[in-house]
Amino acid sequence: MKKVDRLRYNTWLFQAAENFYERGNFEKALKYFERLNRQHGKFLEPSMRADCYAYMGDIYLFNEDYTKAIDYLTKAIGIDDSFPHYYYLLGMVYQTQENWRRSIEEFEAAAKLEPKNSIYIEELGRTYVFTGNLAEGEKLLKKAWKLDHENVGAGVELAGVMFSVGKYRDCVEIIDEIVKSNENLHDGIVEYLESLRADCMMGMDEKAKKRRRGRKKKKRAKKKDS
Repeated sequence: MKKVDRLRYNTWLFQAAENFYERGNFEKALKYFERLNRQHGKFLEPSMRADCYAYMGDIYLFNEDYTKAIDYLTKAIGIDDSFPHYYYLLGMVYQTQENWRRSIEEFEAAAKLEPKNSIYIEELGRTYVFTGNLAEGEKLLKKAWKLDHENVGAGVELAGVMFSVGKYRDCVEIIDEIVKSNENLHDGIVEYLESLRADCMMGMDEKAKKRRRGRKKKKRAKKKDS
């Protein structure tokens, strides 16, 4: 999250908690954040207190305790409503709960505060896809991918949506862009993209066959009329 320069922090508890968080030791990080909040909460500068709540909310999201995650992230936003990542994390909680309306609201708030953040726009687009609004999802995912070709998630999601709506040629173009822009793709992603490309080629071939059959029918119809 890195909103406040840690050199300004006047307590070792926050630094220790953050270090545990960054190393993935969420259990110990949570204990330190809780201790910091309990012992020094009233005396912390607002930005540090907000970050403390946000870290705790993120940990509770990881632990699937969504009620506490929402509570702490809402507290963080209440202290500092200008930091977009708090809204993003809250959006992730609601997305996990399949509360699409609230998820969209939070991702929109994050993207409004930081309109060039590809990740925020990607998750907003992904949520629209989950609701079944593929047109809006595709539009937002295109925007996210255009902003950052290193955001592989946006590109892969976009390719999948394009395949779903039958835009096979566009899907192949996105796959080519993903592979070209990212040399060290995970094997699983490479396998998925190769499979998707093969399905697109089959889809294009089937479309071509339908067009040929359609033209033949028209020709036969014209001959009958004549």
